[in-house]
Amino acid sequence: MAWDPTQGQEQPGNGEQEQPPNGGSEPNPANSEPQNPYEGQGQPSGGADAHSGYGTPQNPYGAPPQNPYASPPPQNPYATPPQYGTPPYQQGGYGYGYAPPQQAPRSIGQAIQELPSQYIRVLTKPSRLTFEGEMGKADWAMVWIQLLIWAVIGTIIGLIGSALRLASSSLISSGGANYNSILALTVSGNTFAFISVPISFFILVGIQYLLAKAFKGEGNFLTQGYTTLLFEVPIYVLSYLLGLIPILGGIAGFALLIYGWVLNVFAIMAVHRLSGGKASAVVFIPIVVLFLLVFLCVIVLAAIFVAAYKSTTP
Repeated sequence: MAWDPTQGQEQPGNGEQEQPPNGGSEPNPANSEPQNPYEGQGQPSGGADAHSGYGTPQNPYGAPPQNPYASPPPQNPYATPPQYGTPPYQQGGYGYGYAPPQQAPRSIGQAIQELPSQYIRVLTKPSRLTFEGEMGKADWAMVWIQLLIWAVIGTIIGLIGSALRLASSSLISSGGANYNSILALTVSGNTFAFISVPISFFILVGIQYLLAKAFKGEGNFLTQGYTTLLFEVPIYVLSYLLGLIPILGGIAGFALLIYGWVLNVFAIMAVHRLSGGKASAVVFIPIVVLFLLVFLCVIVLAAIFVAAYKSTTP
């Protein structure tokens, strides 16, 4: 009997078709689509593009963790820092052309009563901080009142000094005073002081103000003038009094003049917020220029006198 190779194997019955190994219908090579080799491995079960080989990709790990530095965003180290109140000595923050915060309004009488204590504080505690503490009291009325006080005291002391000089030179005779001498006292003591004090003050302050602005100063003219008078009025009054003393008065007056320059530097530093070097330049540039002009005038006058003397001599 011949051996049958299919013997022992189940044969399909009538009307039954042999199923493919995967349990489905036999695929048609003409209409079938390629199977996704990654199906079931993180791929969506539906909604995939039928014409893409792999469908819509998904992140098998879910949403990525948020960056701990992303919220809140890091601050810019060069950005404007937060303001915690108004900076001192300025309304609205620091900036060009600032004005110090004004203190509580004062009456004229109260402001005049406080002047002696302000003068003592400025003269005995020379510093930038001292002038910064006085800037908020700046007022045009007090500027003119201090100029008036300066002119009146200067006039009175000038009349006293002129009278003493006239007496020492025996210009007043035993029969009475010389009318021309009294007229000279009145003109030199009253008129000159009341004109020269405000004119010289505003010229000096104006020149320093322009120089300070050239060095990027941020103060205003009123504050500079007010703080300048706080040391100039007492220093010049003391100089007038010491000037009545021969020789010694002149030396003491020169020392007070130098001290006034030092106080002027501190005042410019406080009002215009400048460094010590720039404030010194503002103060000493006009002084140097004035000394040079005086020196040139002396040389010119000396040359004129020498030429005139040579022309008169045979």
